[in-house]
Amino acid sequence: MSALTVWFFQKPALVCASMMDTRFSSALQIIITVAVNEKNNTRSTSDALAAKLDAKASLVRKLVAPLMQKNILVSSEGYQGGYRLGRPANAIYLSEIYLAVTPDKKIWATRDDIPAECFISSNINEWSEKLGKEAEQALLGLLGEKSVEDAIAELATIDGGKCPLGRTLAS
Repeated sequence: MSALTVWFFQKPALVCASMMDTRFSSALQIIITVAVNEKNNTRSTSDALAAKLDAKASLVRKLVAPLMQKNILVSSEGYQGGYRLGRPANAIYLSEIYLAVTPDKKIWATRDDIPAECFISSNINEWSEKLGKEAEQALLGLLGEKSVEDAIAELATIDGGKCPLGRTLAS
């Protein structure tokens, strides 16, 4: 076993996959589901969306709140209530969704507890911050080129007709 492998296994707190933020992917699934449900004249309630996410309805409501503030989604109450898109699917870009649900989140964080003992440890935080800003701009650029309508088309292409749209995302 190499020294790096030993270090990796001795420091599990530094590499923890369970700490990945899923707000964007969950919000994206919610919005795409709402968009397809609208095409199929099917309501999108918190309970129905939660079932698709295998989550609680309270999580859906928490994710939907910032999306409603940005007019990405709108809601109505009552018997025929539920969520609808705030704008047409071709006018909602994935970058808007990302920024709505992760407003203050950086792509990665730097560690402030590293002793400054050489040119690497003395400058790694500044460089990592700069790199993170560049990566975030690249990510926002990519997401800004894709609309919800584009996402639905790409998902349908990947699926290749295996799952009928109405059955897959509605209800």
